[in-house]
Amino acid sequence: MTTIAFCAGILAADSRVTVDSEAGGTRIFICQKLYRKTVKIDGQTEEVILATAGESAPGELFTEWFGTGKDVTEMRDTFVLGEADFEVLVLKHDGLFEVDKYCHLSRILNKFYAVGSGAKAAMGAMHMGASAKKAVEIACKIDPYSAPPIYTMSLTPAVKKNGKKKHVKLAVAIAPPQTAANGFGKVAE
Repeated sequence: MTTIAFCAGILAADSRVTVDSEAGGTRIFICQKLYRKTVKIDGQTEEVILATAGESAPGELFTEWFGTGKDVTEMRDTFVLGEADFEVLVLKHDGLFEVDKYCHLSRILNKFYAVGSGAKAAMGAMHMGASAKKAVEIACKIDPYSAPPIYTMSLTPAVKKNGKKKHVKLAVAIAPPQTAANGFGKVAE
């Protein structure tokens, strides 16, 4: 239950987590959903960004495992047998991929994309020209399971120097806090 949006090379995510349990009732807290990692895939080291939606624990477990080179069978069995409900978007230099509990990467060819409980609102916003960040801001106004602060990440651009790729770090932008001045929540500019 979240909103993750992708557009123009940028991943944006809300930060609300809602946990329902018989023992503790409903709890809401802020959590990290975007992760930058350097991984080794097919013998090549590359930077990726992973964005988690759905159940937090399986998504974080997948994020820790991805790119370690460890066998996928045990991880997939853990998710499938445990009936995990999560999605992870993986942004690589060669494209965007969606991963489910079967640990299968599906290439996303869309110009923009969104997952999570606020995905429909975010997709509608991006169809109207919104950036990934703005799409998540809009979804937060509609989806009760998504809320600010909103974080964004993009891959470090590869710069060739002496024939080798060199990466330049990019800053993570944080959306301004939301206020409830108009009863619907107004994003401070």
